[in-house]
Amino acid sequence: MKTNLIEKVKRISTRYKFGDFFRNFIAVVLGIVITFAGSDLMEERKMRNEVKDALLLVKDEILLNRKTIEGLMEQELFEQQGACYLLQYKDSMNMASPDSVEKYGYSPFQSFNPIYIDDAMEMLKSSSLISAIENKKLATQIIQTYNTIKIAYASFRAFMDIKHAGIERLTDKAEVRKALANKKFATKGEEWLFYFSFPEGVQAVKQITQTHSYPRRMYGRYIEQIDKTLAAIDEVYK
Repeated sequence: MKTNLIEKVKRISTRYKFGDFFRNFIAVVLGIVITFAGSDLMEERKMRNEVKDALLLVKDEILLNRKTIEGLMEQELFEQQGACYLLQYKDSMNMASPDSVEKYGYSPFQSFNPIYIDDAMEMLKSSSLISAIENKKLATQIIQTYNTIKIAYASFRAFMDIKHAGIERLTDKAEVRKALANKKFATKGEEWLFYFSFPEGVQAVKQITQTHSYPRRMYGRYIEQIDKTLAAIDEVYK
C-alpha cells in the first residue's frame, strides 16, 4: 500500500512542478484577497462620498435657516424700535413725524410665521448616514445646531404670540371694534392717539419692547453657534 502511494506521489511530482502549483495557488488567493479588499475600499469611498453630499445639503439648509434667523432678529428689532417711538408720543401724537408713525404704526398688528426647515437633516438621520460620519464631534455639533435653530424660531414665535395677545386685549374692546369697523381715523396718528387712550393700548405696545430685552444679543448667540458648525463642516468636508 505504501509502495503504491509513494509511486503515485512520484508520478504527480514528475507530471507537475510543486513550485508552479504553489505560485499559482498563492496568486489565486491574493487575487481573491485583493478583489475583496478593493470592493471594501470602493464601498468605503462610496459611503464617504454619500456622507459628504448629505452634509453639503445640510450645510445649505443651515445657511437658509441662518438667513431666516437674521431676518427674524431684524424684524423684532424693527418692531421694538417702532414701539418705543410710538410710546414716546403716546400723549402728543400730533408732534410725531407722520412718516414715522406710518412706518411703525402697522407692525403691532402684523403677523409673521417663519418656517423651520430640516428636510436635509431628516434625510441624513433616516438614511442612517449620520452614524457613518467619522467625526463624531461634528455629528453631535450638527444635531445641537439644529436644536439651536429650533430655539431661535421658537423665540420669535413667542414674541409674536405675546404681541398678538396684547393687541387682542385692545381690539376686543367694544369701542375699538366699533372704531375699526367705521374706519373713523383720517391718519395713523389719530388712530394711535385713540389706541393709547386705553390702558390696554399702552400695555400692548409696552409689551413689544419688553418681551426680549436684548434681541440682537439673543439671536447673535444663535447665529454664532450656527457659524461655528458651518466652519466645522467646511474644515472636514472642503
